[in-house]
Amino acid sequence: MQTIMKYALVTGASGGIGKEFAIKLAAEGWAIILVGRNEARLEAVRSGLSGANASASVVVPCDLSRPGAAGRLYRACAERGLSVDLLVNNAGSGVFGDSLSQSPEAVEAMVNLNVSALTNLCALFGRDMKARGSGRVLNVGSFAGLTATPYFASYAATKSYVLDYTLALRAELAGSGLVVACLLPGYVRTDFDDNAGIESEAYKRFSRSNSLSAEQVADIGLAALERGKAWTIAGARNKLAAFLFGLLPRTAPPAIMKLFLDRLV
Repeated sequence: MQTIMKYALVTGASGGIGKEFAIKLAAEGWAIILVGRNEARLEAVRSGLSGANASASVVVPCDLSRPGAAGRLYRACAERGLSVDLLVNNAGSGVFGDSLSQSPEAVEAMVNLNVSALTNLCALFGRDMKARGSGRVLNVGSFAGLTATPYFASYAATKSYVLDYTLALRAELAGSGLVVACLLPGYVRTDFDDNAGIESEAYKRFSRSNSLSAEQVADIGLAALERGKAWTIAGARNKLAAFLFGLLPRTAPPAIMKLFLDRLV
């Protein structure tokens, strides 16, 4: 009887946290479906994977910021007979700056990626996992999603959605054999700041000095998923900040953060 290969699908796998997820999961014995926009970078990650089933890993190029992309990705996996037992919704983007001056096209692409694609991937692959009675989903949110964040208003709102959606989905699926969890990183040493359009060197220095490595964040996320935690904040400083902000009225943290960010940008 032929053994069906089990795959972990990682979005945003061409670099940063997604690349680290792929490396670590492959080392644990998973075959990886690497998803992202840059096929050459995905292939480079695939070629560097090691583990018992790393050679079965595949690259599926897909721009998840485009409408309908989640469905196209799901169909591409189905057509290749790829059974996904672990979904890591890591792909995400941010748009930084005065909310009224941001490009509508950039904001729409961000919402498509951070909200629509993540939601639809959970539904499409989640149905299959639920039918089999087993599976795991890790959605990558953000510390920014815990409070309204000036100059990252739309981005923070999308990440608030990710946490709320994850917790609701987890409750719906309780007892189904499908485990859903959310990882909330803070600053991470990736290309996020540059990709978000942040030009302030003062901000970037602050970001770097308070950041975790992508490898650390991936470790925290996978450990929390293994323990079955509903959600986890990456980093002691971020946990402390979240606790302190939680003691304040909801209007206070955004006002405090604006005063702080105005000094950096």
